[in-house]
Amino acid sequence: MIHECVIIADHDGALVELCGITILERLLRSLQRCGISRAFILTGTPRINPESVTNSSWARPQLELTICPSSRPITAEQALAIWPQTTPLLPAFRADTVFDIRLLQFLVRQTSPAALFDSLVPAQIQPLVTPARHSVAGKISCGASLVRRDWAAVQRGPWENVVAAGVDRGAISILNVADRPTYSAALRRNLRPYWFPAPSAAQTKIAENALLDSVQKGSQDLPALVHAPIERFLLSHLCKTGVRPDYLTITWAITALLATLFFAGGHLFRGLLCALVVGILDGLDGKQARIKVETTKRGKWEHHLDSFFEVAWPTALAYYFHASGQLPNAYFYLFIFILVQALDGIAKGAIYYVAEQSKQPAGRFDRMVRFLGGRRNVYVWILAATMLLGVPAKSLIVMAWWEGCTALLDLPHAAWAIHWLRRNRRPTTGSA
Repeated sequence: MIHECVIIADHDGALVELCGITILERLLRSLQRCGISRAFILTGTPRINPESVTNSSWARPQLELTICPSSRPITAEQALAIWPQTTPLLPAFRADTVFDIRLLQFLVRQTSPAALFDSLVPAQIQPLVTPARHSVAGKISCGASLVRRDWAAVQRGPWENVVAAGVDRGAISILNVADRPTYSAALRRNLRPYWFPAPSAAQTKIAENALLDSVQKGSQDLPALVHAPIERFLLSHLCKTGVRPDYLTITWAITALLATLFFAGGHLFRGLLCALVVGILDGLDGKQARIKVETTKRGKWEHHLDSFFEVAWPTALAYYFHASGQLPNAYFYLFIFILVQALDGIAKGAIYYVAEQSKQPAGRFDRMVRFLGGRRNVYVWILAATMLLGVPAKSLIVMAWWEGCTALLDLPHAAWAIHWLRRNRRPTTGSA
């Protein structure tokens, strides 16, 4: 397992700020999440110094930094001088390049010399990639490589030229970005792994739009047609502030708790307003964490909060509708709702697991069920509709039936998906 790396910082582009953090800081945060614990920043640029590069950050507390001033251009000899003696293979990354974390993870898991190249840059980021340094056999260099110490020890000249020569001679293999799987398990959708050099001032908007697109999850529900544009607008401004994702999580959790209390007390309009706000905030914290590379293990607790309020809101409504006499058998419908919701949760988990294992996004049927199926945001809209019609107690009945229909669609598909995975999974052979 590789735990150390060299960062080539010979261009001021490393300090270009995109969506609230510099490109260099984005790289450092991503590297820590790839298992890198020590990074040597080899810099020939006066602006990249201990004052401009904070040695510690709450978003990368396990990453140890060493800044090594050098002359320009940065050479193989300079890289070798700071190369840890105990590391036979060392990854090197350009500090002025934005990398999809999946590309970094892929490179550091290699066991032989390799370099990232791209033979098919998407049209939306083509203007950003035009200034890329050099190409090999029609493939553009991404500025990330993994080389062997004994090989680097006999090389001379600028680092990029040395890597390019190693590729030409076959000493370094090519990893083509265009050949990498596009399915993202975290986003549950296809997203081609992206990379691009530091943009010019005129291209900053293109680069930030690419990053904003990269944090949007797939398989959206019906309310997302309204929520997603609002979330994107808020995120485009929020990411440039110091607001941390956990602050947003706490805010939406408090708002969701207020909604629960309002529902239980019969203040349906106030509860509905809080629930609509939660629908927006619930998506913002995860996007803020992804776009600024501030994901933490604590962030996974948000899913437990989601699950809690999925049950808490209908329970609060059932309590009020029963106590007020509007729906005497409210608890029966609540029981049905919770039961089929649990079954549907198992089915959804199986479907997502198969999608992750097969590295395939949800099919058309899955997207349709996700779009119209039972979810907390959909139930908020159902409550709003029944309130407009003057029959709010009917919302609990509709929720129970809606969730039941969703489970009836998801359970058979989950069974089929598991069967498909078992049938298509290649058997593993053990050594004798």
